[in-house]
Amino acid sequence: MDKLREWIVRHSPAVQAYGNLRYAIGILGMCLPAICIIGGYFPDHVVQNSVSLYYYTNMRDVLVAILGCASIFFMTYSGYGIVDNIVTWVIGIAGAGVVIFPCATFTPPKPPELVGVLQLTQSTSDPIHLSLASAFFFLLAINSIFLFTLSTNPHPGRMKLLRNKIYKASGGVILLSMLILGSVYIWANAFFNNSHIQLVFEFIMLFAFGFAWLVKSGLRYFRDEEP
Repeated sequence: MDKLREWIVRHSPAVQAYGNLRYAIGILGMCLPAICIIGGYFPDHVVQNSVSLYYYTNMRDVLVAILGCASIFFMTYSGYGIVDNIVTWVIGIAGAGVVIFPCATFTPPKPPELVGVLQLTQSTSDPIHLSLASAFFFLLAINSIFLFTLSTNPHPGRMKLLRNKIYKASGGVILLSMLILGSVYIWANAFFNNSHIQLVFEFIMLFAFGFAWLVKSGLRYFRDEEP
């Protein structure tokens, strides 16, 4: 009877819709840089130096829509405990803030001096944007390493151990990427601003977390009875 009840719940429309939404968030997160690069390349054949700079291109609405949907999902996500819920809520707030407070850009064509929903100057909006983006990626790493790996089973099975390795590797990749970007920004600022290194590592970080998120959401090849 318990197995029948579990099967009914698992295959209910509401549960399936929630699962599909989780998959969609993971896939969109993984593909966001590629979507922006491809969509933004055709009008002027320019690849921006970061995902955030696509705010000033024809891909602004796409960037805002994907980050906005992901942020709302994180803010309303119900995890396995209060810490899980707080971390994902803050991730959602940081993600929304990234588009509410745009980064500065000094490449032509120069945008209006006042930017974002709050119409702040670029010099005011940019440090807020950078702080929120850093918090966003850092908390994605913390979530993957410390929260995705939690289990109610004191003796986790083989697949759960494999998933934990994926979660930790994903978080490690994000933290290492942030460290490399920070080092390049401090020691080689000119190269940082005139190359695509930030875009490359943003692609890596989003892909790493997106894959871990899909695994956590029940990707078929990594699935078993444990959450």
